[in-house]
Amino acid sequence: MPVVRYTHGKRGLLPDISEYSWQKRRDYLTLVAAVAASDNKLHKSELALLEDWLGAFKLKDKSRDAVMAVARGKVKPNQPAVERRLAGTNLVYSLLLDLMGMAMADGVLMDKEIALLRRIAAHLKVDALAFDILIEFVHAVYQSAGMDSPEPLFEYSIESAFSLLHKNGVKLFRHTLLCVASPECDENLKQRWYEYIKKKKKR
Repeated sequence: MPVVRYTHGKRGLLPDISEYSWQKRRDYLTLVAAVAASDNKLHKSELALLEDWLGAFKLKDKSRDAVMAVARGKVKPNQPAVERRLAGTNLVYSLLLDLMGMAMADGVLMDKEIALLRRIAAHLKVDALAFDILIEFVHAVYQSAGMDSPEPLFEYSIESAFSLLHKNGVKLFRHTLLCVASPECDENLKQRWYEYIKKKKKR
């Protein structure tokens, strides 16, 4: 399955996460790495995705090494402390989408992975309904990638997610993974999100 690579282009319309403090960027990727390591096996697609994000986040070598040690299962992070530092920030929705994308990077989102993500979402102070909307969105775009005309149910999931994100004043970043199945789908969704926000601002 193709892995979304970090590129420029339409993503350049979105803000860059490297504007945040290095501690928050490290915490963000530490949680992503912990999810990647949760099944005790780092899939090559997960590794490729994480390496792309490490480049996008512009972390220094020491922080990069710390994140990779978590991903490879060599270090267990203090996950509750990391979650507390990120909870309530405007990073959490982008983070959840990336956690879901990482969990699906190997092509399968298992029930135990969903349960893990749901627990993390609760610790990040994201309510259960918002989590359900996001997980449906991730499933919808994964299944609709490559379709010339997505099914109405998929469109509903996309619109519901965009509405949720907008109402919560969410920032989605250049690196934020909206579709793990297809780089083209990911770019198109980023363009669509940008236009959605622009239209909302005009009202």
